[in-house]
Amino acid sequence: MGDETLADWPPSAALCSAVAERVVTLLGETGDDLAKVIRLIMSSEHRVLSNDPRPHSSIVVSATCVSAGGTWQSALWPAVAMECAMAAADVFDDIADGEAAALAEKFGPGALVMGAAGLLALAAGVVLRAVDDGVPERTVVDLARLLSADLVQAADGQARSLSPEASLDAVDAYQLAAAKSGPLGSLAARLGARTAMDDPQLLQAYTTYGWHLAVYSQLLNDARDAAPGGSTDKPDVRAGSPTVPLVYVCSTGAPPELRGEALLESRGDRTTSRGATPATRRRGVARTLARVLQSRAHIISREEGEVDGFLRSRE
Repeated sequence: MGDETLADWPPSAALCSAVAERVVTLLGETGDDLAKVIRLIMSSEHRVLSNDPRPHSSIVVSATCVSAGGTWQSALWPAVAMECAMAAADVFDDIADGEAAALAEKFGPGALVMGAAGLLALAAGVVLRAVDDGVPERTVVDLARLLSADLVQAADGQARSLSPEASLDAVDAYQLAAAKSGPLGSLAARLGARTAMDDPQLLQAYTTYGWHLAVYSQLLNDARDAAPGGSTDKPDVRAGSPTVPLVYVCSTGAPPELRGEALLESRGDRTTSRGATPATRRRGVARTLARVLQSRAHIISREEGEVDGFLRSRE
C-alpha cells in the first residue's frame, strides 16, 4: 500500500467497532428470539461481538476495497454481510462435525440451525445496503450476485467433504479442503474489490488472492488440529477425517482404546500414548507437516504458473 492508501486505512479497533455497530443495528431489526441466537453466535470464537474480536473477513473485504481504490467506509455493509455469512458457514460446519455442543447448550440444536439460516438471510439483504453508503446500484447488484454464487460454491464443497467415501490421496484431500474454503476467501476479496472497481482482470487477481489465502488458512488449521497438544478432542481428528495431514500419513483416527487418552491430553494431561515422549511426537509432527507442505507446493505449482502469467500480462 502507498502512503495515500495507508492514510485511508483505519485502526483495527475502529474497523471492528464500525462493523460491530452495524451488526447490533441488524439485531435490533430482527425478531427477539432469533436475535438472541444470532447474538450468541456472533459473540463466540473471536467473532465481531466477542470480548476479543478478530474479524478477519471484515479486514479482507475492507483491505481489498482500499487496495482497489475505494474507501473502507464504503465496504462496511459488504464486510458485515461477509461476517454474517462466515459465521453461518462456521456453525453449519460445526454441526456437521459434531462440534456445536457449546453453542447448542443454551438454545438447543434446532434453534442453532435457525440462527445460522437467519445469518445467511441477513447476509443476502445486508449487502444491498451498500447503496446507502454511496455504492452505485449496479455495483450493489453485482455484490449480491457474487455473494450468492460463491456461497453456493462453498456449500457444494462442504457437501463433497461430507461424502462417506473418504479420500485416500493427499491431492484429493487438498482439493476437498480447497473446494469448501477457497470460495469463501474469493468472496471476501471480490466483495471488497468489486465495491471499488469493475476491471475483470483485476477482479480475477483478487479472486485468486482470496482463494489462496483461505485455503492456506484451512490447511494451517488442519495441521494444528492434527498436531500433538492441538485440538485432539475434535471429532474429525479422532475419527480420521480426510484432512490433508491425516490422509497423507494414512491416519484412520485414534484407536477406540486411545480416544479417552486423547481427550485427557486436550484437557491438560500430558501423559503420552504407548510410551512416546513429547520430543518424539514433536519430531513426528514436524516430519508430517514438512510432507504436507511439500505436497501443497506440488499441488499449486500449476496454479502459481497461471497467476505469474497473468501478472506478467499486466506489466
